[in-house]
Amino acid sequence: MRLDSAQYSRIFGSLDPYPYNRAFIQQVDATRRGFDGSLFIDRVLKALNLSSTSSPYPPRNEAALRKLFEHICDSTNATVHHKASVVFYLLLDVDERNGVSHAQYIADQLNIPENYKIFMQGLWYMDNQQFDVALQYLTHPSLQPDFVDDIVSALVRHAPDGDYSLPLAYYQTVQPLVQSSSTLELLFNALARSSIVDAFQFSRSHADFMRRQLFQRLLLTALESTAGDESVERALSLISLPFDALEEQWFKECLEGGEGKRLAVAKDALLMRKIATNQASFGSESGTWAVVLEGFKTGSGGRIQA
Repeated sequence: MRLDSAQYSRIFGSLDPYPYNRAFIQQVDATRRGFDGSLFIDRVLKALNLSSTSSPYPPRNEAALRKLFEHICDSTNATVHHKASVVFYLLLDVDERNGVSHAQYIADQLNIPENYKIFMQGLWYMDNQQFDVALQYLTHPSLQPDFVDDIVSALVRHAPDGDYSLPLAYYQTVQPLVQSSSTLELLFNALARSSIVDAFQFSRSHADFMRRQLFQRLLLTALESTAGDESVERALSLISLPFDALEEQWFKECLEGGEGKRLAVAKDALLMRKIATNQASFGSESGTWAVVLEGFKTGSGGRIQA
């Protein structure tokens, strides 16, 4: 089958009921707002120079759908496979809303490459906020990473109850190059809240300027934890890391005069590091482990005098 505007009826068939009803459009608009104003299909259309103010997504009636389809078919800005992939995304909407299984059949008729279908399915599930299913497609080995920053940002910002397993699974499986500093910060914060050791190793994979920023972010994230046993565990994980000379200097500068000085447990953390590295002097600093750890557990700090 050739992709052209005359094939509309053959490709979409009978749309009864019309899938893009008012409730669905409201849902799409709400998701778009939650994704910083752009769905993944919006990003695809923009990347392929297929965006059109006169043919927006979602199409609010069948005349609008036909117009959008014709705009895609008639465009000379994208390859046939790319245009067919956008149509495939629209058919996934139809399948979901009308309980049919038409998209895969049409994709085969249009000879859409398998990796194109896999990628568009992943983005479709992202837009439908089925993130766990989306990752089954977006981490497929046949894919080259694309829209990486957008995917990471969406996964981190929509992580339920601080569970960052999905964004970290995506990053660790795909190993993509993160472009923007804001996305890098989101990813690193998620990593630091999940594993102090992994975040520490991640910081070391960057050049010194960024490495120092990430290292300081790790200190603040680890020591700003809520009071309780978890705060003690995270503090111990941080203090026990094998700092090199630069990291040792950054640790002291951050907690003695930098942003970390404001933390209630800053002095306790400095002393814990001295004890862990056998630099504590005997006398006032000797045998204070229990006192220091209790300060972390209660979140009070300030148990070690200046």
